[in-house]
Amino acid sequence: MKPCLTLVCTPIGNFSDLSERGKQTIQSANLVIGEEFKNTSKLLKKLNSSQDFQLLNEHSTSEEILNLVNKIKSTPLTCLFSDGGTPLLEDPGLELVRECLKEDIEIKVAPGASAFLVALLLSGFSTSPFTFIGFLPRDSGDRINRMKKFLGLKHTLILYETPYRYKRAFREILPLLKKETRVFLGLNLTCEDEIIFRGNCGDLLKKLDDLPKANPVLIISN
Repeated sequence: MKPCLTLVCTPIGNFSDLSERGKQTIQSANLVIGEEFKNTSKLLKKLNSSQDFQLLNEHSTSEEILNLVNKIKSTPLTCLFSDGGTPLLEDPGLELVRECLKEDIEIKVAPGASAFLVALLLSGFSTSPFTFIGFLPRDSGDRINRMKKFLGLKHTLILYETPYRYKRAFREILPLLKKETRVFLGLNLTCEDEIIFRGNCGDLLKKLDDLPKANPVLIISN
């Protein structure tokens, strides 16, 4: 049987968003690859699964990724998922998939949740064209310079940030916009404590101090 790697989209907050196909894939996989120990264990526990698993995250070395590929080559069904949402978007799963493709390993996807698509639908902004930026550089100067280039596209722009850094980052990039530019900010999307802001960037700047530490998605209208 030809080895297969299935990329499973997992919930970004609401566990009910895990598809039936996603559940079945994880439960029947011979090899499970998650992102972080705590979140992977939690998901498997909810599925009543006692499977062992491997980890693939930002700390994984190229050698460790190649070792995973060798395991996948001798395994009928492997599933890969991130801590939440669609794997490969802003995580190291992409390098693993590229190496698997070199080895002629079959790749499949069990579709599902994606934080930036949820935010884009909620924003009401134009969906064509849009640019998914993901995470901007950590360095302040690099972040501002990169953002200026994206603003020149005149696209709807979608950004990720960490819960710990988003206020500082947004205070730097929002002043690059006109105060009346429409923006959308989603925090902890699909969760019970979901917070949504729709308005102009000037108002969002004033509101930042009052917002909690949470997973953010920022969308800037074109």
